[in-house]
Amino acid sequence: MRKRVLAGILITLVIFVVARKISKNRPDEVEWTGGGVKITHLTVYEQVGPGQPEIILQVKPPNEIDAAVLYRVPGVEAFDTVGMSEISSGVWSARLPAGEKGDRLEYGFKISQMTVHEEGGSSTAASETGYYLIKYKGVVSATILALHILCMFAAFFFIVEALLGAFAMIILREEKEFTVAQTRWVLLFSFLGGVPLGFVLNSQRFGPIWEAFPFGTDITDNKTQLIIIFWIIIAAISWKSFTCRRTGRDVAGQGVFATAVIIASVLSLFLYLVPHSL
Repeated sequence: MRKRVLAGILITLVIFVVARKISKNRPDEVEWTGGGVKITHLTVYEQVGPGQPEIILQVKPPNEIDAAVLYRVPGVEAFDTVGMSEISSGVWSARLPAGEKGDRLEYGFKISQMTVHEEGGSSTAASETGYYLIKYKGVVSATILALHILCMFAAFFFIVEALLGAFAMIILREEKEFTVAQTRWVLLFSFLGGVPLGFVLNSQRFGPIWEAFPFGTDITDNKTQLIIIFWIIIAAISWKSFTCRRTGRDVAGQGVFATAVIIASVLSLFLYLVPHSL
């Protein structure tokens, strides 16, 4: 039992590290070079709380450029423009408009650079960069966020334990009691973290309390909804054991139950790796 718990903790930590590394909720450094100048930008992916997102360009070596930020609401064809100004040597800045929580903007750059030719004369080249998405978010209660993370971490751990238990049922012919017990904890913590705490978290962060199908297309709400459905199905096919009833029998036998747990666990672990929207 101790080895199984330690294995569950280790697998949980490894998967969470992987999920963090592939998360889209982090800035990326992008760069452009030309005319002996390197321009870098650390993307802004969110604006938390009131305020105007600040967009920064680093120009090395410091050089005279003409830069502007192009921005638009996703889905709108036309761009608005705000000029950038040099706030220190080689550092150019502009601020995008403030927005309400749940709003989104796409932004990119139009950069013009003058090149002086050795043979005399000069020319100006203008180019547009790619575009990046910024989300406006509300401030979330630290207590709510901590409880949400704790519940989802616990749910993930018990999914791993259920998976290990299901394999033990098939390979070692174990009885189902251990695995059934893990499914109870999975469903409990998935529900607590995803529904009451998730509702409050979503409301504070984006405005609406729930944006899963059929009400919306938010990736986090939809994957939370799917995980809960998976484990409700597991509970339904093992209802007698799940509820500790003394009468009746489970819909699924040992082998079918173990196989269903493995499928639900793998699908749930995959969904945990899908980058969330928070």
